[in-house]
Amino acid sequence: MGKYSVFAKELLKKMTLKEKVAQLSQTVAGYRCYERHNDEFFLNDQFKKFVSDYGAMGAISNILRSCPWTKKDWGIGIEPRHRVKVANMIQNYVLENSRLKIPVLIEVEANHGLQALGSEMFPTNIGLGCMFNPELYKKIYKSIGKEIKLSGNHVAFVTMFDLARDPRWGRTEELYSEDPYLASEYAKSCVEGIKSEGALVCCKHYIAAGDCFGGINTAEVSLGKRELHEIHLPAVEKAVKSGADFIMAAYNTVDGIPCHANSYLLRTVLREELGFDGVIISDGWGVKRMIDQMGLDMVTGSALALKSGIDLSLADDGAFLNLIEACEKNIIEEELIDEAVLRILEKKFQLGLFDNPYVEEKPLEAYLMSGEQKKLSYEAAAESIVLLKNNGILPISPDKKIALFGVHADNIYYQLGDYTSLRKKGEGKTIKEVFEDTFKSVSYTKGWDFKGSYDDFENALKLAKESDIVVVTLGGSTARALMEVQYDENTGAAISSEGFIDCGEGIDIADIKLPGNQTEFIEKLKETGKPIIVILIQGRPYEITKVNELADGILAAWYPGQQGAYAIADILTGKVNPSGKLSLSIPYASTCLPAYYNRMSSESDTPADECCTNTYKDYPRRILYPFGYGLSYSEFKYDDIKVKKTGMNTFEVSATVENMSDVPGKEVVQLYIRGFGNTVRRRAKELKGFQKIYLHAHEKKTITFKLGYDELKVYSAAEKYEVEPGRVQIFIGSNPNLPLKAEIIIE
Repeated sequence: MGKYSVFAKELLKKMTLKEKVAQLSQTVAGYRCYERHNDEFFLNDQFKKFVSDYGAMGAISNILRSCPWTKKDWGIGIEPRHRVKVANMIQNYVLENSRLKIPVLIEVEANHGLQALGSEMFPTNIGLGCMFNPELYKKIYKSIGKEIKLSGNHVAFVTMFDLARDPRWGRTEELYSEDPYLASEYAKSCVEGIKSEGALVCCKHYIAAGDCFGGINTAEVSLGKRELHEIHLPAVEKAVKSGADFIMAAYNTVDGIPCHANSYLLRTVLREELGFDGVIISDGWGVKRMIDQMGLDMVTGSALALKSGIDLSLADDGAFLNLIEACEKNIIEEELIDEAVLRILEKKFQLGLFDNPYVEEKPLEAYLMSGEQKKLSYEAAAESIVLLKNNGILPISPDKKIALFGVHADNIYYQLGDYTSLRKKGEGKTIKEVFEDTFKSVSYTKGWDFKGSYDDFENALKLAKESDIVVVTLGGSTARALMEVQYDENTGAAISSEGFIDCGEGIDIADIKLPGNQTEFIEKLKETGKPIIVILIQGRPYEITKVNELADGILAAWYPGQQGAYAIADILTGKVNPSGKLSLSIPYASTCLPAYYNRMSSESDTPADECCTNTYKDYPRRILYPFGYGLSYSEFKYDDIKVKKTGMNTFEVSATVENMSDVPGKEVVQLYIRGFGNTVRRRAKELKGFQKIYLHAHEKKTITFKLGYDELKVYSAAEKYEVEPGRVQIFIGSNPNLPLKAEIIIE
């Protein structure tokens, strides 16, 4: 940190033990710290008491958070016009009522836009990963970083380390991909985008939460060192190198040790191996949860978390306040507390908070009204949608008579996913509303039902018979705002409901079959003889094998965000040529999990493009649609692969791509490798490069990739990264069609 460290160390010398620990314990939740009366805001007694008792406040999370759990809706919570006023009020109170006048860090959830009233909701991460466009993603997070800065907030919480290894996990929607290379490119873009606007970024969750047992949230993870380093650490490494400020520990255990008490993961790997010098923060209630899991008392348990590497406790029911007693009883040394406090102070100096703790009120609302984020949100939705099947039905004319079915089509919340702020009327249009503006004739009824009611089947079939084309939304729901629901106060998980939700944090499922009577509905529609187009609105892949047989066209739209309905309509009508590629595999059946692509092959001579076909006796295949797959309205041809050695184990690989059609389009050119002759068994196929390119009709381009240490290294039998002698096969194309092949020798 350089000069920031000098200032922080001088300030640290003046601090009492209480003032230090106040920097480390976020006992007061932001959404609980204030009361609103009309347009006036007041800090409550809990907030004031903490400042009075400890003489400082280090950080506060989520003053802007709006969701059914916090119940901070329009008229109750902090609206855009209030954001800066409330942030300044909090800073002012802490500064005026503390001895050393240390400003407070304000954190905000930003998984796919700020979880705040009036913020744009972008597609969820699983859709954004399908863009295969880190540059567009960087622009999105640059805009989010700007919004954070203008709001008087400081730290963005973004899920970027977890990999989609089991679609039963409810948080799959928050993840970029099943692939470490793709996820690492996105993690890099996110960190760079946010930091470019002067905000800080907290990357979560460290580590391997997506490999949880059976897809159950926060469950244990059995993970060897090689799997850790090859699969789960690449995104962390890229984020650290890009300047990650905070890294959030995960709830799960790894090999029997909770992440919040795992000094090997936090200190040896993260700090020593990867060189992270920022703040390690707990997940909400993570310290308290670890203490309970380990059967420890609060003093011993909080000391263990600090010793293991946790600097800042996000929400711990005061667990980290016990560090005072732990220090006084010599369970820990005060120097350990000093190390953690120093990191937090350095971040405050880095932000310039000591010189400029307050923010001007006017620019925020002007920025939110500028339309920049809406444009980016639309572009992201348009590039994230994956065309899975097209028997020639797409694109369709706006003059067609459309019968539209599906619960998702008539409520904006179904398009938005988890970590979504509460909406007011007019914040985004539904699929039904956009279709009515796009097509000459649209008839809508829900048809199928999440809970299996058949009440609307006959009405829907009647409308289908009167139409030219049937469009049906299928999938799941993370629409917490539509539920009459109670939430566990500690985890935020839904514990009872009158509505329906099958995805999101704390919402895991054992069976990924489409819920309710969706598949039966498609079977009935098929009997009408009308062409069927399916739009998948979902936070995870579902088992769609039967639907795939019956539908004429299928789009995977994921949770496409606030502007998603426009993107769906534009792809259906051909205004936009689909360019999304699957960032995770779609299993053939629920019983075929796990289904990620980058496994070991069963035989050393299995071709890389067939390596994942090994399956069970009672299933013909494990994967219905593989990672990297996606159709276009264009036709692309690959040719002329060339390999040029540029140095010791460095290479340039080039190929030509030609648009053979009359339709301009974007193609994701993918490069995979497969290694032989190493001290460890290599995976049958590993993504090591991709480029998204635009080609005019009949245009040809030459694409060049570079292969060097980062792409060719393995975590060897010596338990270290190294480039080992051997041979490496190279494959280029659009998975699973990889027509170009070459081989290089590693010295």
